[in-house]
Amino acid sequence: RDAKKDAYWAHHDLALLAYAFWPLGFFRLSLPDEEDMAWFEENYPGWDAHYGAIYREWKALGCEDPKSGFQPLQWFAENGHKIYVDRVSQVPFCPSLSKGASTLRIHEINGKKHSFSDDW
Repeated sequence: RDAKKDAYWAHHDLALLAYAFWPLGFFRLSLPDEEDMAWFEENYPGWDAHYGAIYREWKALGCEDPKSGFQPLQWFAENGHKIYVDRVSQVPFCPSLSKGASTLRIHEINGKKHSFSDDW
């Protein structure tokens, strides 16, 4: 059941984080335009109410213009969405925004805390 949910939504969760990280990396991603968003909603019903709403907010805040000073990662922090890196896959995830099946688990091992996106 979780694998089916992840197969449907996890890549969209990861794309949202990739857009958030672009100002800090060596690559640039453009936000999806209205045509892209319509395609996503048609192929992934429910996409627009979740991901589309976030992308539109980011666009309104100036995400596409580096001169605006808008930092998507700062948006995550200001809105209470912590980003973790899964200790096994090394892939970032945000449990509070995830539509996938990932659930935050933190385990302490030898005095250090490690985040995991699932039990396995």
